[in-house]
Amino acid sequence: MSPMHLFPAVTQLNSLNDQARAVLPSLPADYCGVKPTMKPTKKITLALGLLAAGASFAQTNPPAPTGLLGHQYTEVSFGLNDLKHVSTHGYSLGAAANTALIPGKLDAGGTYSYSWIGGGLRSHANTIGGYTTAYMPLQGFKPFVGAGLGYEWSSAPHGLGDDQAVWRTTVGVEIPAGAVTITPRITYHDDFRGTGRSTQAWTVGAEANYWYSATSAVFGSIGHSDVRRSSIDSWNYQIGLRAKF
Repeated sequence: MSPMHLFPAVTQLNSLNDQARAVLPSLPADYCGVKPTMKPTKKITLALGLLAAGASFAQTNPPAPTGLLGHQYTEVSFGLNDLKHVSTHGYSLGAAANTALIPGKLDAGGTYSYSWIGGGLRSHANTIGGYTTAYMPLQGFKPFVGAGLGYEWSSAPHGLGDDQAVWRTTVGVEIPAGAVTITPRITYHDDFRGTGRSTQAWTVGAEANYWYSATSAVFGSIGHSDVRRSSIDSWNYQIGLRAKF
């Protein structure tokens, strides 16, 4: 499970939308960053094609089979986020580390991410957090549940900004297939504000990880985040590198 899915850009930047609601309607649509972009279906097709190519390569050049849960590793990543009604130019950089607390049962780790968006509401956010993941090794797959807690601070023009604690829960399954590991998951993200203002976002996504050596891997993921109380949602794409230690 990629720890960088702890808090996606839509949860980091959603609180700015509440504060900017009085500003955004007065701005032209193109100034707000809302302009035609590649349709999500085309993006999904492209991402799945790249993942399929990686899986095909893994079948012909397989290193020692391994998954992710239960291992110690670090990762760095780059993300692209298409935030509906806010900006088609959302980006993120992140770093994380995972370790086994109880071998075969429980992992834990820490994360840091920096996200920023373009358009009329140019803004950026920092998030630091920690998480735990409980899992059960079964024949050919590992179901898991996890929880995370973090703190984010963000800023934007017109004096907008927000600092707050955030949390998330997730459920999914890790499916190792030789050197490739596929991990579909569903995650709920929120903060500690009242229900009328909190994020309340669901993310459905999947990740493919490929260990091209005994200690090094590349990964890619795709997900869709939906904020329940807002028209803001996002498509999130991520690529990165992992190193076992």
